[in-house]
Amino acid sequence: MTQKSGLRLLAIIAAATLSACGTTSTPPPPPVVIDLPPQVAPPVDPVEEPVIDEAVGLVPPHMEGRQTARVAILLPFSSENSGARAESLRLLRAAELALFERAGSNLLLIPKDTQGTTEGARAAAMAAFEDGADLILGPLFGQSVTVVGQIARRAGIPVIAFSTDTDTAGNGVYLLSFPPELEVARVVDYASRRGVERFAYLGPQSRYGMAVNNALRTNAELTGASLTREAFYTGDVEAMASASSRLARGVFEPITPEEALELRRSEWVPNADAPFQAVMLPEGSTRLRTLGPLLISQAVDPLIVRFLGTGLWNDEDLLREPALHGGWFAGPDRASHQRFEDSYEAAYGSEASNIASLGYDAVALAAHLEGGELGFSREAIEDPEGFLGIDGLFRFSHSGVIERGLAIYEVQSNGFREIEPAPQTFDPLAY
Repeated sequence: MTQKSGLRLLAIIAAATLSACGTTSTPPPPPVVIDLPPQVAPPVDPVEEPVIDEAVGLVPPHMEGRQTARVAILLPFSSENSGARAESLRLLRAAELALFERAGSNLLLIPKDTQGTTEGARAAAMAAFEDGADLILGPLFGQSVTVVGQIARRAGIPVIAFSTDTDTAGNGVYLLSFPPELEVARVVDYASRRGVERFAYLGPQSRYGMAVNNALRTNAELTGASLTREAFYTGDVEAMASASSRLARGVFEPITPEEALELRRSEWVPNADAPFQAVMLPEGSTRLRTLGPLLISQAVDPLIVRFLGTGLWNDEDLLREPALHGGWFAGPDRASHQRFEDSYEAAYGSEASNIASLGYDAVALAAHLEGGELGFSREAIEDPEGFLGIDGLFRFSHSGVIERGLAIYEVQSNGFREIEPAPQTFDPLAY
């Protein structure tokens, strides 16, 4: 593909950006009182406040007279959930970093607080419209995306949201995220090309789990394979153990130490006689580190059955669990993401989260579109050649769902080894 032009450096950020998100600095300590003759304070110039021109929208004083492109970013800054508040701050910081590094001086970023509720999302979308937003980035949660999308469509404002709920996409709403269906499709395709014909599913009976299960079934059938066994659970370790038993009890015979040694010496090949040759485990963190050993206790050995995962596996804490070694999952280019993490930490003195890069890529994309002839039009956003971001190649379909170029990684004791690189261009026939 040809890398898009139009990404330019930006030297300033609107004062309205920081005030809108509620960022404050730590007040200085009180001054030391010294007995001096009284002095007359010099006159203080009044502070210029941003104004809203009814014809063009929000106009900060330092941007008067410019052809301003207004980009609102809607996030749950005051959500009751502390995790959502923390993630909102990281997304905003990443967006500001992109504003400095990638945007021109005509781009104004306007943060709005959705409060983590649908009512707050509706108010934030209306405020963005009143400020003259040309593009909306966010919100983060699916229900909020639905509400914002309804308002944005009536106003003719495109939305690039961060939700993974594909039901919210379409008709001018695009999802800049990592839907689990995309990750499942990639790893199933790879496993099928390695000879896997029978898949199994072991995971939660949640919205996320069901999305993974449906994608596993659909993509297995597309490759000529099938989903032969599945077990769901709702709850913690006891429920997970019961589901593991239902999936695999009496299915496999334990392998001997001699057989294990021989298997470790040779390249993995799917067992033609196995009831299933790969099992999808859509969990992460502590729950995944629990699930792997539970399967091994039922004689489902990773030397025989390949463990598969989603983007939840992209967590280096999982390297400590031997049961997961050899497992495969799909993810973005780690080298590119590491460069972003280094830049983020240098700027803010803290670590970026796994999804903070979405904030960066959203603003970088906005800067690119603003510099193009088609602006923020659907035609520009749905460019079939796609865009190159922090997390690699991506593009939006007409349905608003994202397509990404993902790599395949294998979990090893010393890190994630890339076993198949991400594509560098998109197949136009697949669009």
